[in-house]
Amino acid sequence: MPGNDKFFSVNIREYLALGNDEEAGEPALVELLSGFSSPKNKDVERFLKKSAIEFTKKNQSVTYLVVSAEDVRLLGYFTLALKPLTVRGETVSNTMKRKLLRISELENRYLYYVCISDCTAWKKLRGRQG
Repeated sequence: MPGNDKFFSVNIREYLALGNDEEAGEPALVELLSGFSSPKNKDVERFLKKSAIEFTKKNQSVTYLVVSAEDVRLLGYFTLALKPLTVRGETVSNTMKRKLLRISELENRYLYYVCISDCTAWKKLRGRQG
């Protein structure tokens, strides 16, 4: 992550690209993930340990590990879903349609907007709609 020397992020695809290399490939990733704990939210822990790798392999999502630069310790993670967001055109105002065109494509045959940007932009648009 630019501008921060205390931690950095690593896309787990970098591990997976190295195959079965015990030192740096998928087995090393599994070992790293096995040490992660989230006592306040076991679902967060369970997803990382049981689903993150498979979801990445299936291109359903991609997970980034947040690692301490000092001792290379796994601090946390975030996952981005790789699924398009679809909105029916007749359900939104003309103003919202114009805003959606900034971050999406209009599928004319079905009058749907398909989000081609990140969902953060969608949330910002929804928040401004009022």
